[in-house]
Amino acid sequence: MAWPRVRLVVTADDFGYCPRRDEGIVEAFLAGTVTSVSLLVNGAAAESAAELARRHGIPTGLHANLSEGRPVGPARHGTSSLLSPEGFFLGKMGFREAVEAGRVALSQVREELEAQLSRFKELLGKPPTHVDGHQHVHVLPGGQTPSWA
Repeated sequence: MAWPRVRLVVTADDFGYCPRRDEGIVEAFLAGTVTSVSLLVNGAAAESAAELARRHGIPTGLHANLSEGRPVGPARHGTSSLLSPEGFFLGKMGFREAVEAGRVALSQVREELEAQLSRFKELLGKPPTHVDGHQHVHVLPGGQTPSWA
């Protein structure tokens, strides 16, 4: 009996976080050790990372982020349950605590994730190959999968 063929997918996340990290990720992709990447659209190097993905034909997904940096959606222009008073996401533990305490408005989560998806499409010109979550925010208790995921 023949064994089924198995394909190992190795995804490098945090693509777009910073140029040095992105260089290492591209090097790993070109060497064949990484098969796809997940782009942080609010990362400091998101635009240059998107260009690298296009240039090298790297399968690219959205690395949905609700815990680090600044938002890309409507929350960046005002107050939000997702943000600190300084306008940054609450951090991994801060976000988890806010979710557990019921202080996160799911409508604001949806707005931000939809804005990140739109930003991804602007940067890459196509939808993501996959969606995963930065710092595992997609698996928190009470979390909901967005309708587009």
